[in-house]
Amino acid sequence: MSKQAQINVTRFVSRPKNTPFAPSWDYFMFEKNIKKINYKNFSKFLLSKEKEILKLAPTKTSNKVTVGYTGLKENTTTARYGSYNVLSWKDKNVKILKDEIVNFHNQILEMFNYPQPKELYAQCWVNILKKGDQMKPHIHTVDPDCYLGGHLCIQCDDTTTNYINPINQICEPEIYYSKNEVGKITLFQNNIPHGTSVQEKNKKRITIAFDLFTKNMNPNCVRLI
Repeated sequence: MSKQAQINVTRFVSRPKNTPFAPSWDYFMFEKNIKKINYKNFSKFLLSKEKEILKLAPTKTSNKVTVGYTGLKENTTTARYGSYNVLSWKDKNVKILKDEIVNFHNQILEMFNYPQPKELYAQCWVNILKKGDQMKPHIHTVDPDCYLGGHLCIQCDDTTTNYINPINQICEPEIYYSKNEVGKITLFQNNIPHGTSVQEKNKKRITIAFDLFTKNMNPNCVRLI
């Protein structure tokens, strides 16, 4: 792991190929801390929204409720990940989060000398895990518009988010265990499989997740750039 501009970079990278049929890969994850948000207040705000979110219809994939293939139940905020958008809410910490997502995104593009997209949109939701809950490994997208996914820890205690090498994920999977810490934000290539450890504590684990797109993908997307 290396550091650049206060960003931790984790990389799944293959060794040089010895045959033309050997697989090759190079996947990136980026982490840093956001200190500007008042996480205690933000936790209370998000928990106050839980009942409101649960009144919404669950998001469907291929005309069925999948809960994003996380293995969570339908009576969760995660099951409604596409039915609302945290970034559309009027709250001081939400405004800070929007700005920080854009700044982090721009830092990564500068790191690779990638051009700035003309537009940037986000779909954003809250995950509230109770004792015994766990997100099974899942992938956000592998389609041609795949871009970046993100994750911010709001309230957590002794849990991890586990990122799996997309190529080496079956027999002896290569896994990066990211310790959840309040204020840690992660951006990753959105085709990287990931899940969580089991929520063992009584105190709820609260995180915000989001997908970034370079075009408007659904009616609930919020434009960032």
